[in-house]
Amino acid sequence: MSRRAILIAAAALAAALALGVVLWRSRPAPTDAERIRALFEKAARAVEEKRVGEAVEAVSERFRGDGLDKRGVKQVIAAHVLRGEWVSVSVSWMQVRVGGDSAEAVVNVVLARSGKGARLADLLPANAAAYRFDFRLEREEGEWRVVGAERRPISLAEAVAGPPP
Repeated sequence: MSRRAILIAAAALAAALALGVVLWRSRPAPTDAERIRALFEKAARAVEEKRVGEAVEAVSERFRGDGLDKRGVKQVIAAHVLRGEWVSVSVSWMQVRVGGDSAEAVVNVVLARSGKGARLADLLPANAAAYRFDFRLEREEGEWRVVGAERRPISLAEAVAGPPP
């Protein structure tokens, strides 16, 4: 390959990279609701992958809910994960409402004990459970943190459909 061809290829590559950077930087920043949704999806993946510390990253030190503090939440997750009770953690439905520096999220979660890759309907009720979590979040040092939560069991139909209108 000639020197001229190499220079043209390098210039084309540099132009493509510059265009990529411009396009990447010009995309809109995620909304607070999108950030909160991502936070719960990340926590679900962390539980599935047995990364307990990462699963509770978004839980505030001020957390209080269902009789637990942050340490209690971490212990409950660790106990289930280390016993291998949760093979799959699926966020089946989520609704987020943001108001300034506080937010509420209703999150339906299906926890499956076995049957990774199986249909959820085939796992319930013996090998899976569905829950609805009502989370309260606040912005702490620019990041969203869960400061409170309540949990209740729900049916698979409710988990998929979300709460009634």
